[in-house]
Amino acid sequence: MKFEQLKQTLKNGVEPIYLIEGEEAFFRNRASEMIKEVSLSEPSLNYASYTGADLKTQGADVLVMALRSCPFMSDKRVTEVFEWYPSAADLKSKTIKEYFAEPSDTSVLMIVNEKPCEALKKAPSVTLVDCARASEELLVKYIRSKTNKNQLIISTSVCEKLINYCQFDLVRIDKETDKLIDFCRDRAEITDDAVEKLVAKDNDYKIYEIVDFIAGKRYTEAYKVISETRTPSDKQMLLVSLYSYFRRMFYCVTSKEDNAAVAEKLGVKEYAVKMSRKQASSFTPKRLKLVMDKLADGDAAFKTGVKPIDNVFNECVFGILTE
Repeated sequence: MKFEQLKQTLKNGVEPIYLIEGEEAFFRNRASEMIKEVSLSEPSLNYASYTGADLKTQGADVLVMALRSCPFMSDKRVTEVFEWYPSAADLKSKTIKEYFAEPSDTSVLMIVNEKPCEALKKAPSVTLVDCARASEELLVKYIRSKTNKNQLIISTSVCEKLINYCQFDLVRIDKETDKLIDFCRDRAEITDDAVEKLVAKDNDYKIYEIVDFIAGKRYTEAYKVISETRTPSDKQMLLVSLYSYFRRMFYCVTSKEDNAAVAEKLGVKEYAVKMSRKQASSFTPKRLKLVMDKLADGDAAFKTGVKPIDNVFNECVFGILTE
């Protein structure tokens, strides 16, 4: 089920095993809280937590022992495991296999993972809670819900700007919305200017914005964003970030694998691959490779002392905007 369906299903009772999975940390945390709220009467006596690393060193029997323990002054016990990615073979161990086949009716197991685990999804008795990044439509509704409770108006375009500045990260969107509500409380409306003034652009958003301008041949606007970078360390960081971004786009257009597989190989979130694929369609693989090589050569020239960072930065920027 999707995260937004969880609240309704909990009205009909709690399942014995939940796999709370996805890259949106806000949803994962909230799903965990919601399940605990309806399951626990005495949390201090009926809650235990482990990490995947704990189970690797201590063995899965520790988990099953916790799940088989009786609750105290509560109908249920809750055991939560963070970042546990067992293989299909791991789940065939006698104690784990028996527990998943017949879970205790007085225990709730929550497995909270950022990345997917196919073995757990296929295991018996597991209820999946999908905590993937929220759509723009859902995020706009979320922001409006918060602002409406505070008697503030916010337009769709301002919501979208806030979402993009935060790169769809709901944890940050939530905090920035609270900040905007406090700032605009006496103004009746959260404006575009307020977002510009108060919400710092995520560094990934800056890179996205630069690449988007280049893709649209809006070179003056791209240069304007790039020229905000002033210190030598920031210039080096920007070049490294641009290299990583163009490299990601290159792999996205040359790979036939799905977003999840590419994300795993590149060590980034699936959402990042999705956005990179969208932008990469405006470039040819040849152009992406040329830009990658230009940035890599510039970085090497600086690190080996051949050229100072200011020269490297200017040459790379010129190369990116003219390739």
